[in-house]
Amino acid sequence: MTLRIATVLAVRDWESSLVAAARESAALRIIVRAFQPSDIDRYLDDLDVVVVGGDTAWLTPAHIRSWRARGIGVLGVTPSGDRPAADLLVSGGVNEVVTDSIATEALVQAIRFVAPESIASVTETPGRTIAVVGARGAPGCTEVALAYAIDVASGGSCLLIDLDLEAPSIAVRLGLDPRPDLADAIDSVHQDGTIEPSCTHDVGSLAVITGPHRAGGSELRSNHLEGVVRAARNRWRSVVIDIGSSDSSRPILEVVDDVILVVDGSALGIVRAARLVEDWMGPAPALVLNRVDASTRAHTVEAARRWTGLEPSIVLPDRRSVRRAACSARAPERRFARTVARLGGTR
Repeated sequence: MTLRIATVLAVRDWESSLVAAARESAALRIIVRAFQPSDIDRYLDDLDVVVVGGDTAWLTPAHIRSWRARGIGVLGVTPSGDRPAADLLVSGGVNEVVTDSIATEALVQAIRFVAPESIASVTETPGRTIAVVGARGAPGCTEVALAYAIDVASGGSCLLIDLDLEAPSIAVRLGLDPRPDLADAIDSVHQDGTIEPSCTHDVGSLAVITGPHRAGGSELRSNHLEGVVRAARNRWRSVVIDIGSSDSSRPILEVVDDVILVVDGSALGIVRAARLVEDWMGPAPALVLNRVDASTRAHTVEAARRWTGLEPSIVLPDRRSVRRAACSARAPERRFARTVARLGGTR
């Protein structure tokens, strides 16, 4: 049997030696030499083993757990004497750790040992991730994300994460305490690859991670955010992410399953959305037209269709009751929530 391998590019000799050995042997086939975790994500269904160095800059325990959750064996390679790198690999749950001084033949043998036939690594299928995003101008992403997450939580475990780093508002919207927040969740993921219960707020059946409100919150790196998302989908059945108009959180779109694009139902809102769609990266979004005036509904829908090239999935009317609910730490307005719940048909 030929094992399908992903290696993570490393400056140390073990990686290039392994690639050379695979070229000369029918026992191993290198599927991808990854530079970023997204490189591995593209081939998850085609991999048997991931071989990764413990000194990889972006590696967190959450990455390892997400690969293991897909039934993939993980072999960690660590520099001799590098205890922090070894601890990171172990905390993530790698199948085996070897040092980078290992002979290539022994490294190949270790890969065979951690292949799926030799280990019981298959766990639950990772949860589904849905991102809610919009153009600048506050089109109403938070209200849509909240209503959608509450609906999803009624049918299974769901986590709502505020990843709008520039204007995190879910804590204020729900009247929650500033702490714990996203930074606490990041610390938890870096420690052991999981999100501790103490890092979330409970809002009925919905779990919530609020955005960072401390200095430097908007400077969080995308790999930190990705680690939280990976850890979240290993624990919750569904993960709803409120990205809003935050450019710094947009790389997350490359690792989510579905995207909801919220567009303000005005001329300016549609133009801004059209520019966003023009440079779109990620899954094709479901378009939500928000705050649409009843008297101009047909014109607004046609304009959104023409300028964005997307067919609106739902149209939300502009109601005073929705605005009042959004300013009073109450659950989303009932009719608004029922309409947003129809997005479940696009899943």
